[in-house]
Amino acid sequence: MSKLKYILFPFSLLYWLFTYCRNFCFDKGILKQTEFDIPVISVGNITVGGTGKTPHVQYIVSLLQEKNIATLSRGYKRKSSGYVLANNDTTVFELGDEPYQLWKRFPSVHVAVCEKRVEGIRRLLTDVPDLETVILDDAFQHRYVKPKMQIVLVDYNRPLWDDHVFPVGYMREGMYALSRADIVIVTKCPQELQETEKEMWRTRLRLNNQKLFFSCMEYGNVYEFATKESKDCRTFFAEHSSICLITGIAQPKPLIDFVSQQTKKIICKTFADHYSYSEQDKKDLEKLATEHIVVTTEKDVYKLTEILPQSQLYVIPIMPKFLFGEENAFNNLFI
Repeated sequence: MSKLKYILFPFSLLYWLFTYCRNFCFDKGILKQTEFDIPVISVGNITVGGTGKTPHVQYIVSLLQEKNIATLSRGYKRKSSGYVLANNDTTVFELGDEPYQLWKRFPSVHVAVCEKRVEGIRRLLTDVPDLETVILDDAFQHRYVKPKMQIVLVDYNRPLWDDHVFPVGYMREGMYALSRADIVIVTKCPQELQETEKEMWRTRLRLNNQKLFFSCMEYGNVYEFATKESKDCRTFFAEHSSICLITGIAQPKPLIDFVSQQTKKIICKTFADHYSYSEQDKKDLEKLATEHIVVTTEKDVYKLTEILPQSQLYVIPIMPKFLFGEENAFNNLFI
């Protein structure tokens, strides 16, 4: 442990104690939870960012999109407040990049944001007749709603047993909190993950009856944003002499590594997660777009359309793939 972490360790203990006491109060009914008549599915993290939550939420939405469903998140770093239900006039800045991405991908799904999830669900039940299910995005620590199903994502590359509670580490609460999960998904696994690791993870995470799944990230065909015309990645990158990859996601390295395997003619512009571009950033990106083919993520592309013409933007989708042939077992939990 570094000297700085030793200094921060007392604060980490205080934070752990605070979250433990808060959870105790919810568990004992001192702090009240609201349970709704329709199913509420919560998808969240026990660590700060970067577990691949958005692709997994998108995957779950795809399983349920034939139903009358809604997603609800707080809309992190949006330029609005209170309850907002997406409509044709709503902008990415009002919703936030992740919910806006969901709404554009699934226009039949009701996408809302609200800092107070209980209020948000109540408003949805009023605004959306015959609503069947609500998916809460990033709500594992938001315990005022009692979900029917609690899904927690854990990054394979950041094992919880080697981590610490904030600010020493990345954990939002102690590993004991996994006991309230129904499903745990270990994300960003290597595709060649061995069967022997499965039980090791269950043991090290101290799971009991929770369902445990493992997933890796896959990259789909690159498509032109304006026309949605797609091409195989290998073909696309072979056809273009110079690529500029622009990302504003929590952990861009796997995507950068993937694109670098397709072509060596690449420059990368990486920004912080949920980044808001400055005027200088906009000028820099406009210049880059005149010299390179711009490739970005589904999450980033909508903000970039405020800077660059849609015809200059190409998107590489990121999607989860369940390992060990357990995709159907996971899907059947929702169908």
